[in-house]
Amino acid sequence: MLRPKLGFLMLCHPCEEGREEAPSLFQKAVLELRKIGLDVVVAEDIVEDENSAHRAAQEFKREDVDVICLVEGTWSSDYLALDILEEVDVPLVTWGLPGIRKGSLCGIQQLDCVLKELGKPYKFIYGSIKEKEPYEKIEGYAKATSLKRILRKARLGLVGYRIRGMTEVTFDELELKSLLGPRIVHFGLNELKSEMDKVHREEAEKVWKEIKKKVGKINVEEKEGINSIRAYLVLKKWIEKEDLSGLAVECYPDFMGWVCLAYSLLGKEGTPGSCEGDVNSLVAMVILHLLTKIPVHNTDLLAVYPEDNSVVFSHCGSGAFCLAEEKKKISLSPVRLANKGICVLFPAKPGKVTLVNLVGRKDTYRMCIVEGEAVRTEMVFAGNPIKVKFPIPVNKFLDRVAENGFGHHWMIGYGNVKEELEDFCKLVGLRYVSI
Repeated sequence: MLRPKLGFLMLCHPCEEGREEAPSLFQKAVLELRKIGLDVVVAEDIVEDENSAHRAAQEFKREDVDVICLVEGTWSSDYLALDILEEVDVPLVTWGLPGIRKGSLCGIQQLDCVLKELGKPYKFIYGSIKEKEPYEKIEGYAKATSLKRILRKARLGLVGYRIRGMTEVTFDELELKSLLGPRIVHFGLNELKSEMDKVHREEAEKVWKEIKKKVGKINVEEKEGINSIRAYLVLKKWIEKEDLSGLAVECYPDFMGWVCLAYSLLGKEGTPGSCEGDVNSLVAMVILHLLTKIPVHNTDLLAVYPEDNSVVFSHCGSGAFCLAEEKKKISLSPVRLANKGICVLFPAKPGKVTLVNLVGRKDTYRMCIVEGEAVRTEMVFAGNPIKVKFPIPVNKFLDRVAENGFGHHWMIGYGNVKEELEDFCKLVGLRYVSI
């Protein structure tokens, strides 16, 4: 879970207009930042000389902040910010305030120029202490910096490998570690099968009985339910033992329907699962889950509808129950094509969404980011169909996807986190296309 720790300070110059009102403005901003749920570490003094800069830096270093927000109450010497970064080298939010005589905006532009020349990551914002937008942007950037740190320590489970016939989902394990940070923990498909066989039937039956109460319709035999719960219990045990942030399983074709229900249950518990051994898409799911705090859809792009500028996405059916529009529309049914196992079928709920596609290897890793609006849809595909209206003509979207060589797996999270994703990509040096 992301709960960024933000260092917050105000820079001023004792000779400039606005110095007198700076402390009261600063305290008002602190209150607003804490209202939105950020863990704020506040510099005790207004920073206006080397000594106060050092004290602020020491406090931020001691508290191990993810990011520092620096608001200029007046024009100020740029070297004070640089002194702080020498002691605690984290990204900066540089906040310029309105006021023709304060010189705040001049000071911020001066500082941003220096930061750019030194290759220091920063995000510029402008607005008054009373406005809502600056705090939203601070929160978003703080989440991006926290995401970068958390992802570097993440462990992802891979059961088997990528599936036959999908070279596209091959991943570069060393570059993934170097660029984004996650470490891969590998399990064999034979291990999954043997561990499932060890799960006592009574234990699986108990869980299966409770699951059946949470859906509208059940179209599978009891043995399939027991088998799926066994897979869920094994994967859950591995997640807890290895402290995994997500799982990818080589499901197609031999293990189709084995882990779909498990993925649905684990997703609600906070651990995303990607299909077909696609580790890059798993990383995208983990990122979206951390930013949105709710389960993520794992989908293929299936059909486009230029008449209303929409696209339908779905996969076999592994979505968390909470992503369904209505409980009564959730059915547990065999996986399509193989007619075995269990999939969780339902049309997805409407709402604002962000789509992510992550592909590539060393020197080519790239992300596509799309904001859209999920609208109501029927069960047009046996899975978790989600119909998304796009901000640009869908044919132009398809052209952009083809030109940049993005893959066919699209991870979809509820909420608009486009700017946070863009900030994250800039922080880690990941090329991105934003739509």
